[in-house]
Amino acid sequence: MNKLRLFGTSGIRGKAIVEMTPKLAAKLGLTFASFLGNKGTVIVGRDVRLTAKALSNAIISGLNSGGVNVEDCNIAPTPAILWALKKKKLDAAIAVTGSHAPKNIIGFLFFKKDTSELSQTDSSIFEKLFVNKIKKVPWNQVGKKIQVDISNLYLQSVLEHVNINKISSLKSTIVLDPGNGASTNYASKIFNAVNIKTAIINCDPNGSFPNRDPYPRPEVLGSLSNKVKELKADLGSATDGDGDRAIFVDDQGKILWGDQSAAIFAKNALIKSQGGVIVAPINSSRLINWICNNNNGKLVFSKIGPPAIVNSIKKENALMGIEETGKNIWTNTILYGDWILSTLKMLEIIKEMQSSLSDIVKTFPQYYMKKTMYSCPEHTKQAVLAKALKEWQKRKEKAKIITIDGLRINYSDGSWILFRPSGTEPVFRVYTESTKASRTKELANIGSKIITKSIQLTS
Repeated sequence: MNKLRLFGTSGIRGKAIVEMTPKLAAKLGLTFASFLGNKGTVIVGRDVRLTAKALSNAIISGLNSGGVNVEDCNIAPTPAILWALKKKKLDAAIAVTGSHAPKNIIGFLFFKKDTSELSQTDSSIFEKLFVNKIKKVPWNQVGKKIQVDISNLYLQSVLEHVNINKISSLKSTIVLDPGNGASTNYASKIFNAVNIKTAIINCDPNGSFPNRDPYPRPEVLGSLSNKVKELKADLGSATDGDGDRAIFVDDQGKILWGDQSAAIFAKNALIKSQGGVIVAPINSSRLINWICNNNNGKLVFSKIGPPAIVNSIKKENALMGIEETGKNIWTNTILYGDWILSTLKMLEIIKEMQSSLSDIVKTFPQYYMKKTMYSCPEHTKQAVLAKALKEWQKRKEKAKIITIDGLRINYSDGSWILFRPSGTEPVFRVYTESTKASRTKELANIGSKIITKSIQLTS
């Protein structure tokens, strides 16, 4: 299959106004209308980024020009848009969002009727239409737009998938950090509905993201950690700009990486179903292997990104898919991550286990993972990957090489390195993991030398 020109790992993304322009947005809307056969109804929502409204209006104009009707839900978390798509039985959805990316980046996520993103095959068809075969409709067949409020529908949808009695009976305090993003007002409404005592920080929707980066990671979640400790809360939970990622802070103020919380969810799903398949991308921790091996589960690796994870979920009839970024996908809900649902489910699990989040994590073996990224121009990424393999081979070490997505090197001691070009940003990522912190640091140094040299040699 030819390399896609527009789509990355997840959707179409780029610099606001410079690359992601209203003109492009209108053409993308018209292309999606053609993809849908120039009929049907699409729900469109957006995050809080400063250019999101202009680009949302433009893509809606393209959809309407292609004969497609639009339900515009304005600012909304991406998962809320998808719940509306599912519950209203509409034909497709678009989220105008930069998700976790820096505030000057924005993009478009396209979803099908079943709430999954366009697959690689779908994206290829879309791009061929974009270049050659956009279909226009006569002036008297253009689509219509209506404004809709989906906040109540979202509340009802997520609460259908948790035990409200268990959650409401918790004598808990939790701290939420929507990061000034699209989930802010929705979070308040839903957690108030289940009578959970909640403190919210970074709670004003603001596309300038004044308090922290939209990407929820340890480096930017210090305020959340401190607030959990200050209030002696049971947990903290943070998300990105559009509300799909869920990163947790335990009752001791420790920030958990996504695979640790995912391991809790995977174990819970496997126990309740007495086994099954869990899908995880190739950059996942060996902790997920351990969970599956000890709970009658089968782990299936996929490429990185929701479209690839969901494709494997469908193929394997999996219980759920997880991603180390904090995306948790339960197949009986929507085929995408949902911060609010993940947080509610974590509260439910804590109640069921009658344990603290920190004590639950203590039952898992310790793995040490390090993630580093290096600036790398888009046009050199594949050459850099090929060079990285050659540079590693010069070391003449024995290991198993996996090329599902990027280059993963598995050593006999269980440690590993993954070299992978980002599908959404001009960077190259290097992941390393081991059961020993010293070994992880050693591999990170090796990975740094290899990727730095590879980038220099191909620039």
